[in-house]
Amino acid sequence: MQAGLPYRRTSVSNSRAIRYRRFEGDLLLLEQLTSASAKQPNAPVAPAAGSGAKPNYKTISEHLAEAPQELLDLYHLISDFLLALGDDVEAKTTAYYIAFRRIKNFASVELRNQARKLLVYVKVDPASIQLEEGFTRNVKSIGHFGTGDLEITITTLADFEKAKPLLESSYNAS
Repeated sequence: MQAGLPYRRTSVSNSRAIRYRRFEGDLLLLEQLTSASAKQPNAPVAPAAGSGAKPNYKTISEHLAEAPQELLDLYHLISDFLLALGDDVEAKTTAYYIAFRRIKNFASVELRNQARKLLVYVKVDPASIQLEEGFTRNVKSIGHFGTGDLEITITTLADFEKAKPLLESSYNAS
């Protein structure tokens, strides 16, 4: 594709916004930016007394607010890297993770403050790589928040450097 005119935003209805770009040859790219969604809870809901249920998970906003500085610094490095992969990448904060997407999500980031680590889920086939204990894990048949079948655990800058090819692979596949 050749570079088009700058993106423009146009409201389609009260609950949607569309970004469009015109290209040569009468081509038009439409991208939905927002849509109506259910309101997310602001605070965890306590389980009913005597139900034996565990309390709800902390939201990603709570994790970010409580994260130690070194974990926040690592998160910002990962976020900046993922956003820099292309002009079409955007970050979307959900209740429990931050999704990075083009047209579809290609990476999801969760903070685990007590363990002082970040979990990044990507769309890379776990069978296509050599899994490394403590760094990568096949979560294809394990329930988790976010996107993808490969979990990457990042605790250090060295882990982040080692994860970059997997992050780029997921971006390129999306």
